[in-house]
Amino acid sequence: MAISNRLIIAFTFFYLGVIIYLILFLTVPDIQNAIIQSRREITGLTDGSNYLLVLFISFFICLIGNASVGFPIPYPFILFSFSNSIYIRYSNLGLTLGEVLLNGPFWLEILVIAVIGGFGSAIGELVGFLIGVGAKKVVKRTQSKTLKNVQGFGKLVLDHPKSMHLYIFIAAALPIPDDPLWIALGMSGKKIHFTRCILWAWAGKNVTTIFYVTFPILLLLGFTATGIEVNDISSVITESIMLLITLAVMEFILTFNWEKYLTKKSEERLSNSE
Repeated sequence: MAISNRLIIAFTFFYLGVIIYLILFLTVPDIQNAIIQSRREITGLTDGSNYLLVLFISFFICLIGNASVGFPIPYPFILFSFSNSIYIRYSNLGLTLGEVLLNGPFWLEILVIAVIGGFGSAIGELVGFLIGVGAKKVVKRTQSKTLKNVQGFGKLVLDHPKSMHLYIFIAAALPIPDDPLWIALGMSGKKIHFTRCILWAWAGKNVTTIFYVTFPILLLLGFTATGIEVNDISSVITESIMLLITLAVMEFILTFNWEKYLTKKSEERLSNSE
């Protein structure tokens, strides 16, 4: 395992917090009622002028989430919650799920959140790039197991400069660690069109943020298809499970030995070409 002890502790606290929250919600009626009530009130968070605040929060939380090199910040859950809040607001108007899905303003609201969040995610990668530019010695001497583990991913960019933008897009669009990629770009002595790199990263990040904001709809469609009743209790349980899944994916990304995997793949390609 290439994850540090501090991150293991952090993930453990996150998991325990969500599980305790879910247990209290299911076993203590007063807490359940308070959570359901607060959940109904939070629909106003995305209403009217508050929507601009949601856009700012989406940008900022995605920026921080991607700027935190090697530390988990479950920003996908925030986007999920905002999107779910918008859906609840439309459903409170008496619209069915089908009517909401055919509502243009609904899709516009959640897609704008995704695009703003995607832009914040791309800008957050500046931290990795600056680490590579101004702290080359620090990167070389760091004792971070996580950083050393995923640093091998950035080698792909340096070994294939013509495919640089494609790698940036793929790394941004998939749930794989792209901090080492940006560190490698910063450490590279080659001329890099940084603005173009950010635009490709933004395009890739939009893929992931659009998935996060549409995930509540996908869940509702799944429940409807299987005949499961969607109510306040099932929604809270679903949100908690979503947060646990988000944390599990983050832990996998930081734990998986990417350098070993990529080295093995590179050796296999070389052996097949001989």
